[in-house]
Amino acid sequence: MDVKHGVTGVIFDEREGKRYFLVLHRVLNWRGWEFVKGGIDAGENPEQAVFREIDEESGLTKVKMVCALPEKVSWIKNDRKYVYTPFILRGDMTEPVNLVQEVIEHDAFRWVAEKEVENILTHEDNRRILRETIAILDRQKN
Repeated sequence: MDVKHGVTGVIFDEREGKRYFLVLHRVLNWRGWEFVKGGIDAGENPEQAVFREIDEESGLTKVKMVCALPEKVSWIKNDRKYVYTPFILRGDMTEPVNLVQEVIEHDAFRWVAEKEVENILTHEDNRRILRETIAILDRQKN
């Protein structure tokens, strides 16, 4: 079976003691809300790929790596296995998001409050990644 490796970027920011997460509205191949994600190109490591994907899908440059999540996310579709490494990154909500892309994958974005974001995400794997991210960020805070 063909395996495609990729990355997911969970971008958050904090304002007035509240956390917000960047979600993108996907329109390529399916419709729904997700985090930044994409494949790892030849010659890239996962960290390079997540920063490239963030630039390509959101235009954000004021993003800092927090950590990689300990577990990869995988699924099978059309005889291909996808194995993605999720990362937590700190962004800046005041930086403009630019959705101009060579291939239109997303048509909208939102910075969503932590307690609302799980209900907006379309896929369970993104919801699980979110829950793990919140747990890690809460541990780092204490």
